[in-house]
Amino acid sequence: MIYIGTDEVKRLVNIQDAIDSLEASFKNWSDKATANLPRRRLKVDGAGLNVMAGAIPGSDYFGYRAYLPKIGYNALILLSLKEKAPVAMIDLNWASTTRTGAATGVATRYMARADAKQLAVIGTGRQSPDQIRAVALVRKLDRITVFSRDAAKRDAFAKKMQDELGVTTVGAASAEACLDGADIVVAATNSTVPVLKGAWLKPGMHVNGIGANGLERIELDDDCVLRADQIVTDQVEQAKIEAAALVRLASVGKLDWSNVVELGEIVEGTVPTRTSPEQITLFHSLGIAFEDVAFGAMIYERAKKEGLGKPMPL
Repeated sequence: MIYIGTDEVKRLVNIQDAIDSLEASFKNWSDKATANLPRRRLKVDGAGLNVMAGAIPGSDYFGYRAYLPKIGYNALILLSLKEKAPVAMIDLNWASTTRTGAATGVATRYMARADAKQLAVIGTGRQSPDQIRAVALVRKLDRITVFSRDAAKRDAFAKKMQDELGVTTVGAASAEACLDGADIVVAATNSTVPVLKGAWLKPGMHVNGIGANGLERIELDDDCVLRADQIVTDQVEQAKIEAAALVRLASVGKLDWSNVVELGEIVEGTVPTRTSPEQITLFHSLGIAFEDVAFGAMIYERAKKEGLGKPMPL
């Protein structure tokens, strides 16, 4: 068993690799060997322990992720069916935001219009850079607009992303203004009240809501969900306990869970996605262990090949 730290992870993989690993694994989503245990949250004095697990069909790997959000511990324990033992402990403090961005990249690749060129991002926090990087890898963007309540912060963020990607990036004065002309929208906040309203959506938009993965958080108002012609999430089982925007509508009979599609169904082609350029599509991202294991397996295989990682006693 080896330990692969953040510096080694950064050396081994990038966000394109994360997109590739998730997409390849989701293509086998309906395989009977696919497994994903939704996140469980254990309240501990002074911190919360979150635990989730998954298995990738057609591979040798399964594993579980445990993390303490308030403390910063965040690791994947990767196990091998062949070895019948854990083979790696992987630090995910950097890789988890990369993986979250990658899920958005995969969803956007399959759900956004092929000619989508303008991206709007609400939120300029820790998750937002990889959200933008991922979308820029799957669509040829010519303009990015960002919004956060702090004008100085959003302008500095816009400049940083423009310098990195070479795509015109500007700050918007409001969340609504941020969506002006947008083809693709990302909400990346930890808000407890909706930051994205359905009244702002235009035909043909694709929306990624990525920050609300607990019932205490909500980014999308009811109209934003109800206006979507297709609603997709990582896993419906996990959405039923974490996706507040969907849970709230389902509880009052305005949303039927049978109409919510899983991302793997889209990627493997068992459920069709956008059938016209006017449709509004929505990906409600949660972040599931299946994605962590898929990316973690790639990290481990590359670490073995390059002789990286510190040996650990079992």
